[in-house]
Amino acid sequence: MKWKEHLKRQLPSNGRWENYEQLYRMCLLAYAEGCNEEKKKALEAYRLRCGRLFGNRCMPSAGSRADQKKICDADCSYIRKYEFELYKLGGCMEDSPE
Repeated sequence: MKWKEHLKRQLPSNGRWENYEQLYRMCLLAYAEGCNEEKKKALEAYRLRCGRLFGNRCMPSAGSRADQKKICDADCSYIRKYEFELYKLGGCMEDSPE
């Protein structure tokens, strides 16, 4: 969402906020959206650092029975471990405010 334009539309004609709860909710939504975008970018960057990644394919380990390379779906222990580290850092809300 384009928050700058959204804020301009919501701004009262006199330029003063009277409903601070509405302003607070808009700020929380903007913050949550920004956090989610940054988390997606961080996960993609971490996925690209994976040692098994070759192009967009996930190379099987030496002891694996899977002979075919599969397209990386980012559903592996490598990514889950990083997601858990992001979760432990906290700071960003997972759910939007109600």
